[in-house]
Amino acid sequence: MGTKKPVLLLFGVLVLMAGSVAAQVDEFGKTDTIYAEPYKIDANNWGINVSLFNDEDIVGISVPLKFTSGKNRLVADSTIFKGGRAEHFRVKFARADTAIQSVTIGLIADVGVSVPPIQAGKGRIATIFVSSLDDKEIGALTVDTTTTVPGNTLQMVSPPVNEIVPVFVIKKEEKKDQ
Repeated sequence: MGTKKPVLLLFGVLVLMAGSVAAQVDEFGKTDTIYAEPYKIDANNWGINVSLFNDEDIVGISVPLKFTSGKNRLVADSTIFKGGRAEHFRVKFARADTAIQSVTIGLIADVGVSVPPIQAGKGRIATIFVSSLDDKEIGALTVDTTTTVPGNTLQMVSPPVNEIVPVFVIKKEEKKDQ
């Protein structure tokens, strides 16, 4: 009888792990993708356009990003959602963490009121503005996804409650002729 409990516990853990692995597969068609596209505004300020490709309705999005520029200390000082695909969502926030040079974007379509999801398509969901805390020039901005407290990871939710882990792609800044 003493070995039944550990075996059942191990079996339960394996079942839970298998379920979480299966949740990371997009069962709806094409691979969903979150894009981060940094661009230079001036010597001390950059913007990051965050866009989304999805092939099914989306009702929630979490996009935690970290950014660096060598030893230059940076801050995500503002984020705009106006004109983006999630502008109509009821909950839109961007939580900046200056200590770890990160920002977490959170979007939820509906909190008790009928709000339509993001339909299948492609386009910008937010623009993050990053500036130098030390008033130094930001030569190049490196952006990547991360995990932020309390466990925010890159993910999307389709109705009714299906987790989708999208691909993350960083677009390089294009040089423009002046």
